[in-house]
Amino acid sequence: MIKISPLKALQPGKDIFDLMISDQVNGKVHKNEQLSFEDLLNLFGCPLDDRPAIYVYEFCSEFGVMRGIWAATDLSQTPVNAIKRHEETVSSKVESLKIDRKNKATQKSPILLVHKKDKTLDALIDFVVRTRKPLTSEWSQMGHFLYQVLEEDVIEKFVEAFMKLHTVYLADGHHRLEAACSLQKSTPQQISSLFVSADVISISAFHRVVSGADISYPLLMEKLKTYYYISKIPNNKTYKPDQKNRLGLFFKGEWYQLDLNKASIALSEVPDTVILQDKILSAVLGINKPKEDERLTCFPDCKWPQFLAALNHDETSIGFSLFPMTADAFITAAEKGEFLPPKSTWIEPKIPQGFMASSPVAITAKGEQIRVN
Repeated sequence: MIKISPLKALQPGKDIFDLMISDQVNGKVHKNEQLSFEDLLNLFGCPLDDRPAIYVYEFCSEFGVMRGIWAATDLSQTPVNAIKRHEETVSSKVESLKIDRKNKATQKSPILLVHKKDKTLDALIDFVVRTRKPLTSEWSQMGHFLYQVLEEDVIEKFVEAFMKLHTVYLADGHHRLEAACSLQKSTPQQISSLFVSADVISISAFHRVVSGADISYPLLMEKLKTYYYISKIPNNKTYKPDQKNRLGLFFKGEWYQLDLNKASIALSEVPDTVILQDKILSAVLGINKPKEDERLTCFPDCKWPQFLAALNHDETSIGFSLFPMTADAFITAAEKGEFLPPKSTWIEPKIPQGFMASSPVAITAKGEQIRVN
């Protein structure tokens, strides 16, 4: 049973949109570091409506259309075990986010929750998109749209459909959810959530670079042969695996293909990120705490050029390229309660920072101007 509620939404106006886009292009968070995201919203933010609503989010790209449902998850009425997680959290980060939730009215972006395909929810999304136009937004030019649902009878249909869902799977926002659940023990909590069907999401791999590796070529190859067949890549071309149980390896200027060997057949159903972490990164290279070890850097597949650049930084770097998990494998791991290593999945849709925020109270833009340096 998942209990959802409508929420009050905000979208930044044109000034903050231009500021954020400019800084994203330049690799910055925002130019005026003295101003927080909440400050910017208060200066430029545009409440979509004083009334709470449920929203259908839509992202259109050259690869197709992704749609999801944006609402608040009422943690006081949603069983703890109804939201399955797949990643461990860092307590210090959770404590910091708890302070944020206590002190700030806005939630910058929703957590991402995946549910199994549901015909009722599909029909409701289709009805919303067919019966209204998307809200006017600066983000529309980048393919991001919001459809607003204010009608009480339609909202109730969404609420009823979610009440029939037994389980959802957390794809992004582990620390934010943990912080909210911790506060829930003393104060009822609602958390902004984007719900997306498993047949809609896109999962990409995270590739890994280990810097400063203190291991010889013969020893590394000997350790790898315990689990993998090793073959050189012809013409030393950069390599991405094309199937599960296969890794790419870059070491000492050479690319290799690693295939799980017959002696390790018992590992064939284990996610590749788990095998890599347990059998190689931890057991061979000493990276026992991947969240904290500064030698380990993870690159989503969309940052493949940066991954390659990191490999060529020095001769002590070791790179591993991975094949992405399927949605079914992601859900299976969550259902089994198996925590995956950090950065195991890059799941889309990814809502850009500044696209939308939510608040339990209406926030009115002051309309003041700031000087951008």
